[in-house]
Amino acid sequence: MTDRFESILDESISALQAGVSLDDILAEVPEYADQLRPLLFASSLLADPNPRLVPEQKKADLRAEYLRQVADLPVLPVPTVSQKSQAIYRIIKRRLTRDAVINDLVTIVITLAVTLSLMALILNVLAVEAIPGDLLYPIKRTSESVRLNLTFDAPGRANLADQFNQRRLYEIEQLVAQNRAALVEFNGLLESKGDNLWVIEGYTIFLPDDVRLDPALQEGDRVQVVGFLRTNNVLVADTITAWP
Repeated sequence: MTDRFESILDESISALQAGVSLDDILAEVPEYADQLRPLLFASSLLADPNPRLVPEQKKADLRAEYLRQVADLPVLPVPTVSQKSQAIYRIIKRRLTRDAVINDLVTIVITLAVTLSLMALILNVLAVEAIPGDLLYPIKRTSESVRLNLTFDAPGRANLADQFNQRRLYEIEQLVAQNRAALVEFNGLLESKGDNLWVIEGYTIFLPDDVRLDPALQEGDRVQVVGFLRTNNVLVADTITAWP
């Protein structure tokens, strides 16, 4: 079905609905009369506002006339691959307008944004109870870093950092309870210093020979600890630096 025939069919149906007789419509486009007649008959039947009131004999006559005219239509040739390709091309060409492309892109962007936001929200909720070594733990830490970076007032940022440090301490307790090894990080008060053992925030920390220390650290300072908690609950320091 060509674009011109589609246009003529649309105009003919509109004229039929406006009250123009079928014969008058077909007289305007005699070259398409054979193709249009059965289609317009069908359209008149479908457009009947109260088809139950149409006498059965009239409906039978209309149906018989419609079938007769359809039978008289020439057999349409099977479209070739080239014709199918051209039809597909015309459909794509009509669809790929500037406005259609922009609307599709906007829809895709909005859909992706909503989907990613929902996924991020779900993952953050699931990651709240994660501890070092869990699959979702990096997501938990990333979420905390984002929140810290988006907190611009100093008191609020300090309060948030303290909340996150309390999480680190709680995570160590969970690791100890489960006898799990993991890399840990926290800050706390340096309570005592020995040759190889320091006590920080109540935790006894072993200092290996290759530990990296700030030589200016003194008891009473607040320090940042990065270390490895072994399965025997021994916390081995990797670095201990002054907490800003």
